[in-house]
Amino acid sequence: MSRTAKRSKKRTKQPTKYVSRRRSRLSCRAKLLKPPCSRITRPRFKQGASSRTKLPGAIHCFTEHTYVGAETSNSIHSLPAQDTSSLSMYTYGIVNRGKHPALVQIQISPNAVDYAVDSQEVIAGGQTKALVPLRFLHYTRLTIRSVEPDQPTRLDVYFQAQRMP
Repeated sequence: MSRTAKRSKKRTKQPTKYVSRRRSRLSCRAKLLKPPCSRITRPRFKQGASSRTKLPGAIHCFTEHTYVGAETSNSIHSLPAQDTSSLSMYTYGIVNRGKHPALVQIQISPNAVDYAVDSQEVIAGGQTKALVPLRFLHYTRLTIRSVEPDQPTRLDVYFQAQRMP
């Protein structure tokens, strides 16, 4: 009997009694190529309505809140406060869709009740600006109002934040 015949005879007689514990190279490579944040949560707000999109995966790393069509007036209007205590980076993107200027303030708070003005900016009609708070406290919100009396304008506000794992 030849060597090859003996090997094939042994294979048919003896079932495999062990399971390989070594990972295949393909699965190791796949883990290395996987992005660190594979679950993204993006709540989208349109004047108070919200919806969430969740993808299964690692950890929550990106958040976006959108306030489309926020109208300015002669009085100060506050957008909902954001809990920024666990965020690494966050920015407000403001697009002035109207033709009149708007005054935008970033306010910070330790308790979501008492707010202090962190920074403020005048955004001309048709202009887009990105605003970042200068100081850190637990809560952050944006307030808007018209610069000129009786000249309202419409703003689209985007709050985008990320947390590093």
